[in-house]
Amino acid sequence: MKQKKICRWLKGLTVLLGTMGVAFFGGVTVLAFYMRQQNPQDPVWSFVFFSWYTAVLCYGVLFQFWNVCTQIGRDNSFSLENVRSFHRMAMLGVAAGAGYLVRMVYLIAAGGFRWPVFLYNFALILLSVVFVTLCEALSQLVRNAYEVKRENELTI
Repeated sequence: MKQKKICRWLKGLTVLLGTMGVAFFGGVTVLAFYMRQQNPQDPVWSFVFFSWYTAVLCYGVLFQFWNVCTQIGRDNSFSLENVRSFHRMAMLGVAAGAGYLVRMVYLIAAGGFRWPVFLYNFALILLSVVFVTLCEALSQLVRNAYEVKRENELTI
């Protein structure tokens, strides 16, 4: 029963984050359309593209987290499914960091270097590195716990 309650709370949090993402990324898109009408030469569309790119990756992470929550609800927290889900989340984090690195290099090469934008992209890359590290650490911890659980089941 306790596992199902935790599962419901985590899934509720996932739905809340997904809803907040729709509001945020939808707001960014509407703002970009407005800014484009005000100044057609504004390079805001490159930022909108990366917002959508980030949104797709974030929803991929939420989907994988939903899978983890489902396994928790089944009282199967230490499973190979969760190991794979955490690893997939890490790979999505790598894709996010790589995308922001590409954006940073593109802006520098195109002559659009500005310190605030550079620092923003650099911070996002560092955040991606932290996220990837945490996901891979969780993946390895769950794998170790799965192996211990399997050994204990064999000895009983």
